[in-house]
Amino acid sequence: MVKETITAEPTTAHPLAKTNPTKTSLTKTVTAKAVTAAALALSALALAGVAHADGRTMPDVTGKGLVSAYQALNYDTTIQFKDGLGARRLVLWPGSWKVCGQNPAPGTPLEGKKITLTVVKDHEQCGAPAAG
Repeated sequence: MVKETITAEPTTAHPLAKTNPTKTSLTKTVTAKAVTAAALALSALALAGVAHADGRTMPDVTGKGLVSAYQALNYDTTIQFKDGLGARRLVLWPGSWKVCGQNPAPGTPLEGKKITLTVVKDHEQCGAPAAG
């Protein structure tokens, strides 16, 4: 918590004042919420391990929503996505996509492996041809 003290001195006395004006002190407390939020975000990133560096094996995420797949892979940000319809779409909102395929296969050690998930939007079928 950061405290800032502001001191104000009147330059002239009020004509009706019976005594000399005194210093007035106003103490204002400033909370550094942005700094706290940034520190929490950095500590959360530090705690999240990279999936291919922790000696785990690849879980089976086929058929799961993309958010669930991220959870199973410890929120690894190095996961690559492949559009299951071949349309080269980008995943901007993971909550609206599902996993149709994965590489490496379930049970494969993740040490040094690249992870690629083949995905389609929730309302689409896996392996369906791309709309023209």
